[in-house]
Amino acid sequence: MAAQIKSEHFSVDIDNTTGAVVSISNPRAEGDMNWVSSPDNAPWQPLGSRWGMGYVDLGADSLHRTYWKNPSIVSSNETSAVLEFNLGPLLIKVSRSLKDDGKTFHESYSFHNVGTEDLDLDGPQGTSIAIFTPFNDHYTNTEDALQRRAHAHVWANGGSNAWVKMTQMGGHGPNLGLVVTEGSLRGYSIESRDRITMSNTRGVFLLHPITGKLAPNEQKAIEWSMFWHNDWDDFFEKCAELSFQFIHFHIPCYTLVGDEVAALQMTGAVNEKTTVNGQSVVCDGKGRYSAKSDTFKGSIDVKTPGTEYSAKVYLNRVDSVEKLVASRVRFIIDKQQIYDLGKPGDGAYAVFDNEAQLISSWDTDNDRNLGRERVGMGIFMARWLREHPDDDKVRNSLKRYYKFVCEELQDQTGYVLNGPGSREKRLYNWPWVMQLHIAVASTDLDTTGVNGGESPLERFEKTMESFYDEGGRDLYPIGLPLLECLRYLQNFGTTKLLERAKKLFLNHGQRILDRGVDYPPFEVNFEQSIVAPAAIMLLELYRFTKEPKWLGGAELQMKTLLRFQGKQPDYRLHDIAIRHWDGYWFGKDRMWGDTFPHYWSTLNAVALHHYSYAKADEASKKRADGIILGNLALFSPDGSASCAWIYPLSVNGRAGHYKDPYANDQDWALNHLLYLKQDDEYGQKGHERTYMDRI
Repeated sequence: MAAQIKSEHFSVDIDNTTGAVVSISNPRAEGDMNWVSSPDNAPWQPLGSRWGMGYVDLGADSLHRTYWKNPSIVSSNETSAVLEFNLGPLLIKVSRSLKDDGKTFHESYSFHNVGTEDLDLDGPQGTSIAIFTPFNDHYTNTEDALQRRAHAHVWANGGSNAWVKMTQMGGHGPNLGLVVTEGSLRGYSIESRDRITMSNTRGVFLLHPITGKLAPNEQKAIEWSMFWHNDWDDFFEKCAELSFQFIHFHIPCYTLVGDEVAALQMTGAVNEKTTVNGQSVVCDGKGRYSAKSDTFKGSIDVKTPGTEYSAKVYLNRVDSVEKLVASRVRFIIDKQQIYDLGKPGDGAYAVFDNEAQLISSWDTDNDRNLGRERVGMGIFMARWLREHPDDDKVRNSLKRYYKFVCEELQDQTGYVLNGPGSREKRLYNWPWVMQLHIAVASTDLDTTGVNGGESPLERFEKTMESFYDEGGRDLYPIGLPLLECLRYLQNFGTTKLLERAKKLFLNHGQRILDRGVDYPPFEVNFEQSIVAPAAIMLLELYRFTKEPKWLGGAELQMKTLLRFQGKQPDYRLHDIAIRHWDGYWFGKDRMWGDTFPHYWSTLNAVALHHYSYAKADEASKKRADGIILGNLALFSPDGSASCAWIYPLSVNGRAGHYKDPYANDQDWALNHLLYLKQDDEYGQKGHERTYMDRI
């Protein structure tokens, strides 16, 4: 049986047996959107991890996890419900009610030590106490996702300033928001990720309250309010109305370069006593703080004396983008290129294990082989050589790599192998090899003696024809170098090849234009890197042809694409698109769970970059640059790199919040950095409007 709390704004169903919330919906909204995972809309998730259930570490006798279940109902009516869970020395009281004339749904979780000894609920990793909050963030299929699922933009690492903005994937508002009104959160974790559900669900979310040590008869609570909202501005305004401890941060950039100044502007729970890293702020209705970037180390603490409000913000700093990229170039040449003259694999760029300090030759799975996404390293090197033609070390390395690709990753027809010796068809691989051929053609690299003397342009033509012969028109290709190819062919190719490429690309673009938001499933049912290629292709066609239909189609794609991005005050999250499976497929530790940042989030930067030119919109350009700079968190000053930043505090019980040890495919972020930089330079030649940037 289920109890129901209901108003004209909220309908909340509570399972009387478990005490879990199984439905939160808006009676005034069209459709049948349930904003939480339940047995009806997520039957694959464990029944014990439904909304409002949880666990606490009460020691070794309970194997460090005691789950609360089987509640006693203290009271229940149409607008409120109070439940209690007795866990021996710990009494948990869960109160739920409608407030503000039924416009908000309020939850309180009180933890009361009814024993005779202290209870330490902090734990070494901050995950000793957790509340299950299974947001309805799943990719079942495109139609279902766009109608009945939501992106969960979680900010749980901010202490007393914590919130979750859910955004309906198809833009069918209003959206559900959550803001903490009492207590603090340490972070969030993910559970229920496995090889059965694969990459199509973010799993079950767990929020971790900060409770610390409870003395006998002491109690602490975490409380939050949920509400309906429209866009991000509306979300932040309502957070400020509902929570006296909410702070909205206005930060121009989350990754600072060189001696740039960290400029914070804060509204909400700040006053003349508020401090930032122990220093006073200027307060004239808005808190302002600035400091040189070399005076902090990532986290910034915002506290207001006399209250328990303690918020965190996370900024990153790099000394020099140019030096960081140069270090990465040297690292690839010195540590990630295979030197085995005359044998298969010679010249390839390979996965590197930062723990073993070796190329991971023992790991031969498809996502770690010498082909596929690793081609991004070759394109990156070609773009670097284009900017640094006197760099002979890069020239020699790239020539060796290009020979490997032409002779071991392609056959004479242009067919792209899935890896050396593997003819398993994976159409994603073709556009990357096409991009490599054009990038090499744009340099003065001597390719004589490579694969019978065919030029990079001839190799590109074969690859392009093979791609479309194999069914490329139906793919939403990541990294198809449409605009780059057409520009190059216009300047250096034959008229015949230019017209052929235009015909194929325009036909492909029309296919995407006709489908609109009816996205086909690929390796994941529905995801950011299906939507992003659609937006990018249509924007690139518009930039080349100036035909309005391409821009109109692109704007529809951009609306869907930007819903994947959040606004959390953390350089790893801000404007970074949601991705949550790449650590498993590409990392050494095979960790599921959110990867923030992840290099394919720079596809959003590419889309925003092209959109900024199409619409003369400088704000989009700044967002694009911010996404690129955010992804520099994947690289270290010595040139080492990580393919995935596992963001949650834990995933399936394994400790998270760290960089995976593999340097694998992350160099696409640097490839895109150089590509956008070179496209800006193209604009500076008078072809189009250009913008100043920081990269």
